Amino acid sequence: MPYIFVRDYDNELFELNDDLRYIIVESHKKIGGERKLKRIRMSDRALPLTLREDFSEMGSLTAETEKRDIRLLEEEISRISVLSQSGVNVCVPLSPLTNELDCLARLSPKVAGYVLQRLGSIGMRL
Repeated sequence: MPYIFVRDYDNELFELNDDLRYIIVESHKKIGGERKLKRIRMSDRALPLTLREDFSEMGSLTAETEKRDIRLLEEEISRISVLSQSGVNVCVPLSPLTNELDCLARLSPKVAGYVLQRLGSIGMRL
């Protein structure tokens, strides 16, 4: 599986390679986040993983929405899997992803466990 693991969102790497797809931590509202994230989100090469309700301090996913969240995450992870299996390079920003998964493990452990299991099943062990 062609995954490129980087520490954080890297706009320079993103701009240098037009074939590179980039996983982003997304919110259900699909707005907000830091500047680097917004720039990548605007591209058709962004691969969202919806791990937040919104980007406010209290915007993490919770157990109350786990059915909705798991259904959406399954679609998103399946899309990443199909692209990576077809040979597309997928950039994985470790810091944003692991920070959200740590928070998610406290607030919605079922969703966090599901995401980790599914990512592992497509060859992306975090």
